[in-house]
Amino acid sequence: MRVLAVASAELCATLTRQLTAFNVEVVRATHASEVAHRIQVGETFEVAILPVALPHTEWWALCGKLCLLNPRPSILVYARSTTFQLWAVVLESGAYDLIAEPFSKEEIQDAVSRAVRNFKSDEDAPKTSKQLRLYLDRVI
Repeated sequence: MRVLAVASAELCATLTRQLTAFNVEVVRATHASEVAHRIQVGETFEVAILPVALPHTEWWALCGKLCLLNPRPSILVYARSTTFQLWAVVLESGAYDLIAEPFSKEEIQDAVSRAVRNFKSDEDAPKTSKQLRLYLDRVI
């Protein structure tokens, strides 16, 4: 499993330690242009972890780009403080969840585990409008 973490070297090392039980490859990006490059060369990720505080871009813009990928990673957004309003904006932007930093080993493992389950359930989701119509015809 591959997890993209837009994070400092210190936080990325912590995430790698905390997620070793899941056999996870944590791939670090330092800014949005690095994420764009990784996407352009065809790298895929089951989970993306983004900070609310991003230099030179807004987190929601990067989240929007990740949401357009196929397969689409489950996106976790992290912030030093969380509010209901921020959580609502995170979900409306297409991300999977908002987590408060600093997070414990158990909190990040639980968040990533839930995000991976969400990614797996989305693999069979319709990707085009034609697939969506066919899917709805079967379901309805």
